[in-house]
Amino acid sequence: MSNRESLSQTEKEQIYWGKLQGQSLAEVAAEVGCSLACARKWWRVGRDQGLAGLERHRRGRGASGTLSQFAPLVGAAALAYKQQHRRWGADRVLVEMRADPALTGLRLPGRSRLAAFFKERCPESVASRKVRPQRRPRAADATEVHELWQLDSQEGLRLHDGDIATVCNIRDPVGAAMLASQTFSVKTELRWRKLDWREVRQVLRTAFSEWQTLPDGVQTDNELGLVGAPNDPYPGLLTLWLVGLGIKHRFIRPACPTDQPHIERNHRTLDDFALDDQALADRLHLQQALDRERKVYNWQFPSRASDCARRPPLLAHPELLQPRRYYQPDLELALFDLQRVYDYLASFTFKRTVNASGQVSLGRCMYSLGKKLVRTQQLKTVLARLNPHQKQWVFFTQTEVELVRRPLKGLDLSTLTGLDPLILRPARPVQLTLPGFVA
Repeated sequence: MSNRESLSQTEKEQIYWGKLQGQSLAEVAAEVGCSLACARKWWRVGRDQGLAGLERHRRGRGASGTLSQFAPLVGAAALAYKQQHRRWGADRVLVEMRADPALTGLRLPGRSRLAAFFKERCPESVASRKVRPQRRPRAADATEVHELWQLDSQEGLRLHDGDIATVCNIRDPVGAAMLASQTFSVKTELRWRKLDWREVRQVLRTAFSEWQTLPDGVQTDNELGLVGAPNDPYPGLLTLWLVGLGIKHRFIRPACPTDQPHIERNHRTLDDFALDDQALADRLHLQQALDRERKVYNWQFPSRASDCARRPPLLAHPELLQPRRYYQPDLELALFDLQRVYDYLASFTFKRTVNASGQVSLGRCMYSLGKKLVRTQQLKTVLARLNPHQKQWVFFTQTEVELVRRPLKGLDLSTLTGLDPLILRPARPVQLTLPGFVA
């Protein structure tokens, strides 16, 4: 045995794994064909330095490797978590490793070292990252939590049961918190549909209730269901509902999703955390996965967003739990002010085309000007402004001559809030101080 050549890498690993599996060093030495002292030496190297320590190294500096200075169980656990959840990054894996009782008392690697370990040991599970071009710095839209929420949807997720789901997400860009994630079935006979404004209102109302607050503003993209009719400045019903609650509805620039990068990145983070085969089984499992991962992110995940400095959002920004303007579902009608809606609409002047029946459309409601008046004046287009005090639409000629007034349609509490005032109105008056709304 003393004249045999040095052990190969395979033989060294055979000694290491054989001892881990319960064999004695004498038995392993006999199988490999080396002395007991040689087997003991390589077992101790593997025990102290991991598999990386068994590799052939030049004399001089000690063994080096991605996780060579950590217990072998640490690398094995990290690799198992990554291979089981291929879309998890190093931060998400570390959350599970810190909670793993088998790793209690063991030193764990940092994020960068763990990421390098994954590139080395399971590169097929590491997402490729494109080099992003340098962008001009952009001023923040908000400076305090609950000042401006960003809302956007992930559309057309195909589930294993044949359903198609859309997930509507809300995020606070200053506090970096995931405020809401709600799924909807959007499958149609031919393909799938967009969310309508009532479903978006439901997601916002759920977020208002969970965080017990109303934000100052909500920012969305320019989807037709959120804006209103295309090429028409008349506000959508979602906008008017928000206005009634004293919330400003802001829109990003057309075709500029980078105007709200926080919610766009929020989509990807939730995808990486939650979208596995089990979550995509059906909409119930998808919602449960989103709820679980949103809680993990807000309370445990070391976020690098905003100024969290690798702290979970709710620990970095405990003020997220303090209402900016208190909200409870049974108080919504007390918080909602129709007069704010009327004052907001009164700031617009709408140009309308008169149809052959002498009618014009405003907010998907038809108003008759009278066939005789239209024929006499030879009207093709008119201007419309809202009188917020008399609650009437006033129609003018292009030269600002008043023609006729008509009472409002479709701008009542039930239409805008979806609530029944007779059921939800508070039993006794509620005195609330709300900031004035600036259109």
